[in-house]
Amino acid sequence: MPVLENARYEKFVQSLIAGMSQRKAYREAFTASKRWKDGTVDNKASKLFKIDEIMARYQELQEEAQDAAIMTRKERMVALSDIAREGEKESDMIKAIDTLNKMENMYLTKTELSGAVNVSNPYANLTEDELRKLAARDG
Repeated sequence: MPVLENARYEKFVQSLIAGMSQRKAYREAFTASKRWKDGTVDNKASKLFKIDEIMARYQELQEEAQDAAIMTRKERMVALSDIAREGEKESDMIKAIDTLNKMENMYLTKTELSGAVNVSNPYANLTEDELRKLAARDG
């Protein structure tokens, strides 16, 4: 969704995203409201926030802010590499290296199987004609 056409609406949403309360955001966007009673501003701000285009723009900007806050894989690897090189405690350095190794799939997972595995072929003793009959029946 593009920037809201109404500049005051956009200012209201931007102020909310910046962490202001609805009251402060409304007063920031609508300067005349600075002389109004808090109850009046609260009422108008609440009604404004319920408008579909305001709500949609708010949610869009909130998602963008959340996306920007999430570290990329590369950023995580750089942070862990810094800890591995310059950590204060040896245990932190080892844990950072271990985590980096896990991220790169450096560890092999071995699975042991106990018991017998039957690998015999039940069709090994059949003749070619018998095999053809079976294939024709199943086909």
